[in-house]
Amino acid sequence: MKPVDESQGAEAQVGFADELKPGSALLAGQYTISGFLNAGGFGITYLAKDSLDRTVVIKECFPGAMCCRRVSTVQVRSRAHAEEFAAVVKHFRLEARSLAKLEHRNIVGVHQVFDDNDTSYMALDFVRGRDLLDLIEDPSVYFSPTEVKSMLLNLLDAIGYVHSRDILHRDISPDNILVDEQGEPILIDFGAAREEATRQSRVLSALHTVKDGYSPQEFYLSGSSQVPSSDLYALGASFYHLITGEAPPNSQTRVSAIAEDKPDPYVPLSTGVPGYDWFFLDALDRALAVFPKDRLQTAQEWITAIDEEKRRKQALEVAKHDKAMEQSIFKIVAETNEGLQPGKRKPKPSRLGDMPQPSAPNMRSAAQPSAMQPEHPHDAAPRAGAKKPPRRSLLSFNFSVPRWRSKNRTPAESDVNGKAER
Repeated sequence: MKPVDESQGAEAQVGFADELKPGSALLAGQYTISGFLNAGGFGITYLAKDSLDRTVVIKECFPGAMCCRRVSTVQVRSRAHAEEFAAVVKHFRLEARSLAKLEHRNIVGVHQVFDDNDTSYMALDFVRGRDLLDLIEDPSVYFSPTEVKSMLLNLLDAIGYVHSRDILHRDISPDNILVDEQGEPILIDFGAAREEATRQSRVLSALHTVKDGYSPQEFYLSGSSQVPSSDLYALGASFYHLITGEAPPNSQTRVSAIAEDKPDPYVPLSTGVPGYDWFFLDALDRALAVFPKDRLQTAQEWITAIDEEKRRKQALEVAKHDKAMEQSIFKIVAETNEGLQPGKRKPKPSRLGDMPQPSAPNMRSAAQPSAMQPEHPHDAAPRAGAKKPPRRSLLSFNFSVPRWRSKNRTPAESDVNGKAER
């Protein structure tokens, strides 16, 4: 949509058969039509002045397939269309009220929603600038890779904001992106109401509501699920056009080629476009995947993919988490291995070593055997000529110590050989 040069006057504007004429008043004179901007299957857009003499844009709900104008009033073409027309006006009004709640510098602002002439209107900000399609087709205009990236990041922020409020744009294309005098991109002309109207209206279902090259393949299928990545596909296609000078192949053509086991006619940008970062181009390719499940799913995911600083921070976080996890696992494995190696285990003290030894003053009669003496004296005396066996250290005994001991067991429950005492 190319804004009208107001200095040309209303006489210079190309008219439309059912348009409101310049000077027409709306809402009891609060708005006065200055001129015609454009028309589509669902409405007519005008330039107007408000009561404070500010320039605004007025969008009129006018589905021409089922209505016409009698002087200034909008009327259905036949009684058969009355119910469908009422439904279209209702959806237009609901969308306008939803958009009026949005506040973002990269989304056109909606000032007011009102009824007049037996239909509904919305008053929007007037953006001084040119639409992206007009700029792409102007050979004197050039956007540097840095400018393209900046515009895309701003629009992704706007789309993420819209999606967070459960709204889809459904009609993103270069002609619905205005670039203002400061170079800021502005999203205009949301298509949610049109989409809902075509679903419910037999008359309007015949209208072409997709844009070849920009609409994802699910937009061509009646009753198909439309998701945030549907908007991302259309945005990616718009920037593909900006970068290459041509719109990408029609999504339906791509689907047909894949179904016939032929190569996808889409040529990935990541194969090389001079001056552009590979990550930037690869993210565009991912947004333009034919099937929704293969695309970038959210605007934030796309922003992270192309924003170098965000990408670096995300990589550091992942690396930090993985390193900490790796160290924790290594420590657990090392401690487990150490516990399973007998040579590495600290020996547990023997019960014999723990037995109390008699002190010097504690004398015992000769008839009382000690704990280490045999009960029969003759067993202690060696035979004549026999060699006395060498004494063995307590450490030379083969004590069997259980590897794992129950917390409930006491030392008295097992002897030095690990056998239960009776």
